[in-house]
Amino acid sequence: MFLLRTLDGFTVQSLPVSSDTLLLLLVGLTLAGNLLWVMARHYTIGVGLLLGVQVWTVAAKGQLPAMSLGVSVYPADALAVCAFCIGTVRLLRDGLSVRVKLLPLLTLIALAGWSAVRGITAYGLQAVGNDGRGAFWCVLAAALYVATMPPSAALDRVVTRTWLAMAATYAVLCLVGWASVGLHPVTAHVTVDGVGVDPRPVPAAAALVLLQGAALLLCPLGSERTAAAWRRRGKLLGAAVILAFVVLLQQRTVWIAGGAMAVTWWALRPVRAGQRITSAVAGATALSMAALAFVLGAFGTIGGALSDSAAATQGNRSTFAWRVLGWQDLLDEPRSLVHWLTGVPFGSGYDRYIRGGLVAVSPHNYYLHVVLRLGLIGLVVLAALYVLIWRRLHRGGSADLALRLMIVGQLVFFVSFSASMEQGVLLGLCLWHARGGVLSSPTVTEPTDRTSSTRSRSDVPPYAAVLPHDAIRQ
Repeated sequence: MFLLRTLDGFTVQSLPVSSDTLLLLLVGLTLAGNLLWVMARHYTIGVGLLLGVQVWTVAAKGQLPAMSLGVSVYPADALAVCAFCIGTVRLLRDGLSVRVKLLPLLTLIALAGWSAVRGITAYGLQAVGNDGRGAFWCVLAAALYVATMPPSAALDRVVTRTWLAMAATYAVLCLVGWASVGLHPVTAHVTVDGVGVDPRPVPAAAALVLLQGAALLLCPLGSERTAAAWRRRGKLLGAAVILAFVVLLQQRTVWIAGGAMAVTWWALRPVRAGQRITSAVAGATALSMAALAFVLGAFGTIGGALSDSAAATQGNRSTFAWRVLGWQDLLDEPRSLVHWLTGVPFGSGYDRYIRGGLVAVSPHNYYLHVVLRLGLIGLVVLAALYVLIWRRLHRGGSADLALRLMIVGQLVFFVSFSASMEQGVLLGLCLWHARGGVLSSPTVTEPTDRTSSTRSRSDVPPYAAVLPHDAIRQ
């Protein structure tokens, strides 16, 4: 309520919005301002929030609080808006060189923005927000936020430890889920209180996080690479436990992603040719023995569940065959040349008929998802982005091996699923590495004998490195 003065005195009129809505809006703006300040000043907290909100979503089964502002705004949306604003300000401040290095990412953001503007005009804000929220807005905003971070020696350590904490939380959720409903094959019909539920306690995106966490343990980043022998053995044990969880989760696409990551690790690992052949023979032998054990029933009911899940991937009634039929129907829809090049606007939906039934969910293929919303131009730009990342990370040698393994898993995963915010954080970290954001962390070298007590910093270049070439020749 407010007072409006007229010639006859004061007239009481109503506000265009309710007082509760106004109060909620004021509280939301205050929280958004504080969140912007925290994420801008403390990148460790920012990364933790971007990854932690995904854990919250999985733990809450997607039932999160939302604010209605013409479109439902969830916690991940608020974080994405803050991350995008901070990343944009950094771009304006850092200059042209950073923008050039991030040109593919900025092009994807521009294409997504153009598709969103067309979608809002045609279908409304709510439809556009629901369509692009998970696979585009949150992913691109998280990637921009991490990719534009200033040079640091600690970001690798922060992301690694936060990622492993996220993987540990998912492992706990798996144990809780299996304790409540048991371990069943994916083809089993499991009900809780009369409602059918997925027998897998966490979704495929969480299983991919677990797999990538194992890669971080096996191939540490940055200062985590120099660890004591007992810590390295502990990491190997932790990776083995995580991989066991990945197998038991029965996400078949993640299994394939794990196989691709293992082959990539075997091919890129810096060892001599003889050792590479030996490791290949050892791996093939271990897989053969595991397969024989499954055939003989050595794993009991667990082996039976895994066998049933693996068998469900074959035949015309498999999940993959169902998805392929949906992809074909989406691609067969008539489109203009403009839509093929720049995509159909957000909000237009994904209606398709599969075996006589109407399906309206996302296409379960991120590459097709990009073609539908950002067009063939968007797909080409996405491919260029990954080529750029791979070439730049290749220069880092074994130090960036974990990132390359995680990217391989991500690329395979995108064949059957869409992207999520944690994969946007990974993409941003790879871009940050590609543009040279890693600084050498200062380390102290202990004296090797009693006569030498000199301490050296690894970030100080040798004398010859700072001399011009002519001076060195003289």
